[in-house]
Order: sequence, then structure tokens, then C-alpha cells
Amino acid sequence: MEYPVGNITNEDFLAMIGNASGIGQPNLTGGGGNDTYINGTLSPISTTTATGIHGIYPSGYTIAHIVFASIVVTILMVIIVVGNMLVIIAIATEKSLKNIQNWFIASLAVADFFLGLVIMPFSLANELMGYWIFGAWWCDIHSAMDVLLCTASIMNLCLISLDRYWSITKAVEYLKTRTPARAAIMITAVWIMSGLICIPPLLGWKAKQPEGLLPQCQFAEKLV
Repeated sequence: MEYPVGNITNEDFLAMIGNASGIGQPNLTGGGGNDTYINGTLSPISTTTATGIHGIYPSGYTIAHIVFASIVVTILMVIIVVGNMLVIIAIATEKSLKNIQNWFIASLAVADFFLGLVIMPFSLANELMGYWIFGAWWCDIHSAMDVLLCTASIMNLCLISLDRYWSITKAVEYLKTRTPARAAIMITAVWIMSGLICIPPLLGWKAKQPEGLLPQCQFAEKLV
């Protein structure tokens, strides 16, 4: 028997899984069955039913773990997306909330909104499945957006903290200088700095993706 070596397409992988497992599911943790190469190492792929000990994906999670994690994280994502969307709508539509200090909160809500909408679903799928099925192009975009939005969220929190600190310690002086133009410049600077941080991975400064049967999407080398 010849074994596949190197990267293959997602379609080839799924087809091979279907041929190897029959009515069962793949198990990459051992136990006999067909053999194949994963990351250059000969590893057994055994078949097991949906009620087997190991999960239905190479991640090794059991079906119970996958279902539980999917439900919990999906609820969390809905709360994040809906909650931040309501914050943005409230600040944009309510006249009493259209003050400068709430601009910083709206900027934070935008970052968290897109984190819950764009980043978390794909990260959840990658974690539960154990491999990246969405293609190399989206892996690069997803990693860059992850860095952009996480950095923007952190820096917006710092900006809100500074705004509160200056409002207390230099109340009269700071409130006179905190004009709409200056607040807009501060928010823009946060997003520009966050964007500069996420550009290097798009230009090739990133961890080399491991070669093997299963496509992976890693932003940095694992320490363990």
C-alpha cells in the first residue's frame, strides 16, 4: 500500500475519510485500522462508531464535548454580537448618549462585535475539528483580523481608562481640550496602530504552517 505524503486538498481528505471509515468515523489516536502519514509520521487511522471513545474529528474531542462546547460558545457569541450591536445602535441613535466619552465605548463595541461575528465561529470550528478546513487564503485573513480586533479591543480599553483618569484628575483642563476632533484623532490612532500590528503576518512574517495530511492554521509556533 502507498501512503499519501504532504498536503492534500480538503476535498481529497474528506473523500479519504469517507472511504476509510465506511459507516464509522475516523479516529487518529490509535487502535488499528488503516494507516496514513500525518505530518510525516506514520499514524494509524482506525474506524469507530459515533458512540466510540474518541471524537469524530482529529481533535480527539468526544461527541459530548463537541456538542456541549458548540452550544455554550454559540450562546456566548450571540450575546457578544447582539450586546455590542445594541450598544452601537444606542449610542448612534440616542441623543443623550451622543457625548464624546461614549465614542470610545462605541469604538470598543465595534471591535468586540466583529470579534464575535467573524473570529470566534471559525476559531471554534478549528478547535473542535482539529484542522483548518477554510483554506489558506482565509487562514491569513482570519489571523490578521484576529490580531487587529484583539489589539483594537485592548487599546480601546486603555483609551477609555485614560479618558476616565484624565477626567477625574484634570477635570476642568481636560474637558476643555477633549474636543470631538481630538477624540476622533485618538480613536483613529488606536485603529491605525492596531492595523500596523496585523500587517506583518500578511507580508509573510508568521509561523510556517506544518506540512501533513491535515491542513492547519497557526499564527505562531506552539511552545509545547
